[in-house]
Amino acid sequence: MSFRQPPENGFTLVEVLLAVSLVAMMAALVFGSLYVTMSAIETARASSATEQIVRSTLRVMADELSVSEGRTANPWMGINGLFEGRPADSVAFLTMGQFRGAESAKDTELVRVVYTREGDRLLRFVRRNLYGLTDESVELVELATKVKGFNVRYYDGKSKLWLDEWANRGTESPKALLLELTLLQEKAELQTVRQWVSVGAS
Repeated sequence: MSFRQPPENGFTLVEVLLAVSLVAMMAALVFGSLYVTMSAIETARASSATEQIVRSTLRVMADELSVSEGRTANPWMGINGLFEGRPADSVAFLTMGQFRGAESAKDTELVRVVYTREGDRLLRFVRRNLYGLTDESVELVELATKVKGFNVRYYDGKSKLWLDEWANRGTESPKALLLELTLLQEKAELQTVRQWVSVGAS
């Protein structure tokens, strides 16, 4: 008399391989989606951080420009320029910057500030000694990098027109300015940030 062995409980090799491949496929989908989401979040954070830096840079420039003035020896100047087909303007003026209004400043306390784009950099030159003839009296600060455009427009209060340049006007200053700063982002995307400035604001 022969005894039958009870069937063994378990999975066959084919079932195990099928289960493993299904789990691997699900993991790939989940991690792929997670990677895409994290990449999008990181890109958004980087873009937001860059925009914050640009806005704070433009805010500092606006503070200095709002109390700017021109004098006979150091007139207010705005020169239109191009570099590689994109705006590379220059602005020069007297100011006490964001610390003090120009109206209350003595001649010896005023500084000459120049904003200009050189290559892919936005630079700020400051001459603290207006009568100094040597480069030692000039300070240089790099305000931004990856700059693809720096454009300034000037509002003439008399003609009530927006102009691309402000030159040969003696001591006269523009009533307002529009600053436009264009930076190169990741994936070769350009981002332009704008700042309005009222000149003579206290």
